[in-house]
Amino acid sequence: PDISIVYSPPLPLALTALWLKKLKKVPFILNVQDIFPQSAIDLGILKSRSLIHFFEKLERFSYGKADRITVHSSGNREWVIKKGVTPDKVPVTPNGVDTDFIRPGERMNSFRKDYNLGNKFIVSFVGVIGYSQDLDVVLESANILRSYEDILFIIVGDGIEKARLENKSKRMGNTNVKFISMQPRERYPLILQASDISLATLRKEVRTQVVPSKILSIMSAGRPVIICMDLSGDAAKIVKEAQCGYALPAGDFQGLSDAILKLYYSFTLREEFGRNGRSYCEKFLPLEKYAERYIDLSSQIIQKKEGEKDERRRNWFRKLS
Repeated sequence: PDISIVYSPPLPLALTALWLKKLKKVPFILNVQDIFPQSAIDLGILKSRSLIHFFEKLERFSYGKADRITVHSSGNREWVIKKGVTPDKVPVTPNGVDTDFIRPGERMNSFRKDYNLGNKFIVSFVGVIGYSQDLDVVLESANILRSYEDILFIIVGDGIEKARLENKSKRMGNTNVKFISMQPRERYPLILQASDISLATLRKEVRTQVVPSKILSIMSAGRPVIICMDLSGDAAKIVKEAQCGYALPAGDFQGLSDAILKLYYSFTLREEFGRNGRSYCEKFLPLEKYAERYIDLSSQIIQKKEGEKDERRRNWFRKLS
């Protein structure tokens, strides 16, 4: 190969690219999707001092050996630079979304029919149900809106927190919450199209600059998005810049309830947010642009490598002469 691209997390994957670089002189790009180990430290998942020290050392080592480190936001770029990486080595490469695969579609579709959703006003969360995703805020909001019989919250996905959340929802008496198992990839657009609003939530402890990919998917589907997470992060900046929904502080279930009601009562606002999000994705985030960025970056690295190789040859011939 001329070049390799490896992503993190999991951070140790960088070692496979480094092995190829040592063995075959193949340069590599490290695509940092989530800052590790800091994200695990913030959530309290990683507590051992020795493990933290090990992974922080591996992080710096990997950053140092990579030919380029791509990040999806300016906030992540600042973090990587603080780790001692030169700024010109860290280009911001925003994640793309397949705007052909995920696009606006009929609200009353087969997904609604299969799960007997009828003409309910659907507020959806779709994705992994883990420690980072603060779905407690969704249950609390659902509890506040219980009196609205035609508002239904659906949580689609699986994960380590699902059983606890299902039990909590039952204890709260939330008859307006429906849990649905993880769906095949090809049904993902149908779920978003069937939704009137879709959510992206993260715990307040998540302070690294995360932009959940589900935000881009919701925007591409032409649906309003409401996020509840650290407002200093890049996700909030995207929502505000695209004018495609509401950005609320992590854990703000009252604010979430109020935002849902604003959209519930205004079809015009829902349409406006949906159009804005779709337009933003088509203009700035299509998958083709994402691919082009990596092709251009790869070409630059390969050309630099070839130039260095030619320079070594010239130096070798100078020594011989």
